[in-house]
Amino acid sequence: MFDTTMFSKEIAIWSAIVLASIMTQVILGTVRNISMLKGNRALTVIIGFFEGVVAITVAITVISNAVKQGINIFIIASYGAGFALGLFIGMIISNKISRDIFSVNIISTKYSDEIEKILRANGFGLTRYTGSGKDGEIRMLHAICKKSDLLKLHDLSQTIDPDVIVASHTLEGMRGGFFYDIKSRI
Repeated sequence: MFDTTMFSKEIAIWSAIVLASIMTQVILGTVRNISMLKGNRALTVIIGFFEGVVAITVAITVISNAVKQGINIFIIASYGAGFALGLFIGMIISNKISRDIFSVNIISTKYSDEIEKILRANGFGLTRYTGSGKDGEIRMLHAICKKSDLLKLHDLSQTIDPDVIVASHTLEGMRGGFFYDIKSRI
């Protein structure tokens, strides 16, 4: 089933073409998804067109090459490597172009004062609300932070209370107020 003949120059070239093509396709897919989630319809359609062109080109290339020369393990490995590399680069691009701002609620039934102190000491601006839950009065903390700081906020909260509830959602169209390490680009 698999043709494991010597690794030739032609196979190396085809492997490089497949790797680059599938990597490009996956990167385009990542950028298209970000664009779609941000509501950029025209850009999403344009990127989707090019992603489709790359996808059909890769499929035709791989299938026609397999029909002509047999299935080659190096081309299959290149396809997989290109896909993985595309995901990796896509994640890097996503972090660079996605400037998501999150609204975060932190709920601890026992340690909200301690969590508030450690978060404020680390530069997070917080608002504290008092409410009532199933078991009585609770204090809920609310913060606004960048996506890149969400893990830090969560980790700091969990060092105080391993059972803390940290719930977040993306904010759109926000103005004014204090934000942890967020410049006036909003």
